[in-house]
Amino acid sequence: MEQHVFEALQGTLSADDTVRQNSEQALKRLELDTGFPLAAANIALADEAGLAERQAAIVQIRGYVSRHWSIGSAKYEPGPIPDQQAKAQVREKVFLLLTSANRKLRMVAAAVVANMAVYDWPDEWPQLFSQLVELLHGSHDQVQAALSVFGEWVNSDMSEQQLDQIGVLIPELRRIFGSSDYSSDTHVLAVRVFTDCIDIIAIMSDTRREFVDAHVPPILREWIDHILHAIRQPLASSNNGPAILLKTECVKALVKIVIGIPRYIGPHSPAILEALWSQLQELQEPYLHAFVYQDSAHSESATNMLVYCEDDGDANTIDNYLCGMFEWISRAAESKPVRKFFVEKSKDSGALNPTLFFKQLAASLICYAQITTDMLEDWADDMDLFVADEDEDGYRFNVRVSVQELIQSLDDVYTRPLALALGWAAQARSELANQWRNEQNGNWWLVSESALWALGLASSSAAVLSTDNAGSALSMSSILDSDVWPLAQSSSFPYGQGRAFIFASNVAQDLPSDVATAFVGASANAVADVQLHPAVRLSAVRAISNFCRHLSADLVKPHQSQFINGLASIIPQLSEDSAHIALEALHFALRVDQDITASLEPVISEVAMGVWQKYPGDVLLTSIVIDIVEDMAGNVSAREAFSQRALPVIGAAITQATDGMVVSSGIDLLTGLLKGVPTPMPAGYTETIFPVLMQVLTASSDSEVLQSGQACLKYFVQKDAERVAQWHDENGKSGLEHIVHFIAVMLSPDASESAALFIGDLVAKVVQKCGAYIAGNDFAELVRIVTARLATAHTSSFCASNIPFYSQLVIRHPTETVSLLSSMEFGGRSGLEVVLSVWFKSYLDVQGYYNRKISAVALTRLFTLNDARINSLVVPGDLIPNAANNGKIVTRSMSRTNPDQFTQIPASAKIIKLLLAEIEMDVESTFARSGGAGLSAVIDEDELDNDGGDDGWEDDGGDGLGDTDAFGYLDDLAGSDFDDDDDEDDEDIQADPIYNQDLNEALGSFFKQAVQSDQSSFRTSIVPLLTDREQTVLSKICS
Repeated sequence: MEQHVFEALQGTLSADDTVRQNSEQALKRLELDTGFPLAAANIALADEAGLAERQAAIVQIRGYVSRHWSIGSAKYEPGPIPDQQAKAQVREKVFLLLTSANRKLRMVAAAVVANMAVYDWPDEWPQLFSQLVELLHGSHDQVQAALSVFGEWVNSDMSEQQLDQIGVLIPELRRIFGSSDYSSDTHVLAVRVFTDCIDIIAIMSDTRREFVDAHVPPILREWIDHILHAIRQPLASSNNGPAILLKTECVKALVKIVIGIPRYIGPHSPAILEALWSQLQELQEPYLHAFVYQDSAHSESATNMLVYCEDDGDANTIDNYLCGMFEWISRAAESKPVRKFFVEKSKDSGALNPTLFFKQLAASLICYAQITTDMLEDWADDMDLFVADEDEDGYRFNVRVSVQELIQSLDDVYTRPLALALGWAAQARSELANQWRNEQNGNWWLVSESALWALGLASSSAAVLSTDNAGSALSMSSILDSDVWPLAQSSSFPYGQGRAFIFASNVAQDLPSDVATAFVGASANAVADVQLHPAVRLSAVRAISNFCRHLSADLVKPHQSQFINGLASIIPQLSEDSAHIALEALHFALRVDQDITASLEPVISEVAMGVWQKYPGDVLLTSIVIDIVEDMAGNVSAREAFSQRALPVIGAAITQATDGMVVSSGIDLLTGLLKGVPTPMPAGYTETIFPVLMQVLTASSDSEVLQSGQACLKYFVQKDAERVAQWHDENGKSGLEHIVHFIAVMLSPDASESAALFIGDLVAKVVQKCGAYIAGNDFAELVRIVTARLATAHTSSFCASNIPFYSQLVIRHPTETVSLLSSMEFGGRSGLEVVLSVWFKSYLDVQGYYNRKISAVALTRLFTLNDARINSLVVPGDLIPNAANNGKIVTRSMSRTNPDQFTQIPASAKIIKLLLAEIEMDVESTFARSGGAGLSAVIDEDELDNDGGDDGWEDDGGDGLGDTDAFGYLDDLAGSDFDDDDDEDDEDIQADPIYNQDLNEALGSFFKQAVQSDQSSFRTSIVPLLTDREQTVLSKICS
């Protein structure tokens, strides 16, 4: 076997393609022999074999372990798996390679050992950990090899069992890191493994709190001292690669700590902040000379200091180190231990003002945010990169983007103080820019541009700049004079000129009206001026979006036609990656004045539909086109002409395209058109479009097409139910019958649940709008179809999407619905049991503000029925603690071996539990947003959750640091659920009293009534089944 393997390995090194390919095939055949890995290991160890063959052998073993070592491998290929005796021999020989004098052999062997460890440790290879720790006391090469194994092996997949081992490993890592006997490369590896250990500790910090509390503080005391020592070391004039790599790894470790175990870093945060701030100050000037200012006398020396070559020859820079420091500050800024560095109370007013450090940090951030020469070169080669870098969610990451994230994070925590700090810093930068401009220093524009860029990121900067005596050294008039106007008039610096447009549009509401008008006109001219630099035109495009959104229609209206025509001229010139900014600006521009928009309908139609025809698969562009289509369909004066232009294009795509993606996109456009037209739809819409859509959906098996079709049919039912019911095909089948048949097909047992993801919305809308057009037996059949599919459903999202259907039925006809479902049987279960089981299990997965409300209200109706058929159902209640899985990360195999168990409780008690959970979620999100105290006034969260917090890490609130609503961030998190666009577009939902009622008040009244009247033996049968927390919430509501 060894000889055959050796010959095959030699053949893979041949320059002859035929020999090499034949040898590779031979190795694949040999791999199917369980003796292969041992033969390859012997070759890798054989000193008499050539180095190339030995390296090829260990590389082959690495692939073998992935493919044939364990059936649990993601890359497993069918074939025999070596027995434990053979594996043990291979492991022993590969481990010996960790002591090889050849670095390449050691490194590949380290990867193989780490891969084996995933499958074999600790059960089959219990001694591995101690062997590696022992190797950490060997030669420098052996230490690096062992660290390389740990670097590949130690990861978040490790479970609680490994936490004790981590406690042994960390001191060894600290010993190596703190010793000058080892090279910087070895120090880097030690810190990298330590960082991975922090990940594991973070994951286990809740389940092993006592262990973590006992061990982490002393670990951090030792490690952070050594980390800060490494960070503080000054860089030499050149050859700083190892030092920069070490500093970068050290900062990564600090970031992991502050993210993963923040409660323990508080005592060290001031020292860390001071060290990082010192580094930022020390590196600022070299960074600017190396990467920002062209033709600087110090550029060469600064470049030598901050640019280094890695082992593969690629040049690298200080960027990752800087970004790591910015991220740590971003994460730690809101903690109590460092708050004093950022804000202080005014002795006169008591208002929070920025400290001197905060002002200096703001100035430093503006410096680091300057456009680099590399960015300018990239933009010169590809303007799409300029667009991407200017997008808030751009895909490129660099120092400027890192600064942006830090400023935005500080804005969330210190809204007004940040604006004041940036104003103070911008004033100093403006003075420097003005000095350089007078001295004919061509870098002046970079200074001004970054100041405006930073000010534009702070949400309160415009208000602060516009307020007299606000505490800022800068005013709106001074920033206009010192930075905005000089940049706007400097055609030699197009990126600076563009920044002037964008800044002016960002603060448009706070500009003097004559200045705002001047910039609106200049933007209109710029976007259409083909002689201007593309950066200026694209910046003007962004400015138009802001002007149309932020300024009054009176100021923008005189330029609306120029906006639309200019945007229409530039959009066809832009690539797929850049067209979205101009298309979005067009969308905002057409909303300024309906009559002007209607007069330019041909231009708008041609551009919007042209973009979609060119890029039908681009999700972002299509979404903007859909918005434009909806607005144009809603414009009374433009609707008819726009429809005549758009429908042939949409119809051709739906009926003629062979690509399902194009068909789906076309149906989405049609849905946008239907959303925009009034209710009922204009005559002819349903009769002309509906049959074509049904024909396409009937013939399609494409999931995306079917999903889009479900959404589109919902709007046909919503907007024109009567005409849909009245329309009949040549066989006399009504439109409504076609829809019900489509629903039945989508809910057939062999249909994909993902393809029917939006069928629930359609079915619920049929209940809302078509009750008068469906006979009783047909309606019962529709209920049977949906319930039968739910009985075999697997995905929670699919189940949750159908709950609104039953909610509507229960709210309209509670007793009849219960009776109907009770009369059905599916696999030995009644339809009522099927529906309630799914409802209870997927209740919290229901999406949409209205759907959540009707689901809750429907449950109150079911409970109030006090129906024996409901009360007799027993369903899963609370999770029973599983001793076998306690304190562990539960894998799929563990969950199958020791599945979770639940208490069994009556359905009526489950309803109460779900509604109590609902009321808590509303207290924490939607109700607080409405401006009233609501139930939060009687539910003290501190009473419910009193676990000691994070030792001063969390913001204690009430100090006015942020000027926004204290619950604003919850609005963002809940936005998709509670501010559903479909809810706002749906007249039926808007008119439903349930939508407009206060759910918290309704649930509060429900609970009080249930307790007072002792419904369903509330006090004796339900209350004892509630958890302590649930009883506390209930008591607070009813008190």
